[in-house]
Amino acid sequence: MFWAIFPILWVIPFIFQGEALVGGMNSPEFGELAGTERFVPFVLIGAIVSTYLFSSLYGMGGSIRMESYWGTLEYILGSPARKISVLMGKALSESISSTLFVATQMVICIFGFGLTLAVGKILPILLTMLLLVAGLYGMAIALAGVTLQIKESRSLVHTIEYLFYLFSPIRYPVGIHPLIASVSVIIPLTYALIAIRGVWLLNQPINALWRNIGILAVLDVVFIAFGYSIFYFMEKKVRKSGAVSQY
Repeated sequence: MFWAIFPILWVIPFIFQGEALVGGMNSPEFGELAGTERFVPFVLIGAIVSTYLFSSLYGMGGSIRMESYWGTLEYILGSPARKISVLMGKALSESISSTLFVATQMVICIFGFGLTLAVGKILPILLTMLLLVAGLYGMAIALAGVTLQIKESRSLVHTIEYLFYLFSPIRYPVGIHPLIASVSVIIPLTYALIAIRGVWLLNQPINALWRNIGILAVLDVVFIAFGYSIFYFMEKKVRKSGAVSQY
């Protein structure tokens, strides 16, 4: 329940700050960058979508860490099961939990903040979310591989989390600064948020967002290949060094 409500709780200070600074719930200056003057729905959608990001990063690396903590990691890596199957099982369990969290968040946003969602927009949003989750799996698999070596994932995940907050449009448009806009082009979350906000908030037709969806699909392939390569390399390294059984 905490993780279902927490992403909405951190939005509340932004709502009060925004209303105090702007003098209302709309900002023309914000609209020039975001395409909408309503900053509250913009931030709420960012909070909902980012749930999958942090759940994937925390979940897979954290599960590998817990296997090491309980002494079962050696048995998993030594079993005849394909490692990608083990990783995908952990990732899918995290996605199911994230979906339950997101459903709770959407209920809160719809009834508490007046954020509406038409039935016809659900399918394109789900398609975009599936592509986003695929890319996040690639990042999470790489993080799980690094966890095999360093035996700790939380500090690394926190670092990645802060970088995503800074360089992707979770809380504000990336057009706010040229450097942020430049770095954001290599982050899958950027294109997912642009597409989802375009359909959900800006009422853009899905055919106007195919470019962002296409780039997101390409990044998925790159991140999944990169992530599995990192995991395979780190797994071989810890096997040879004998570090698998180390705490």
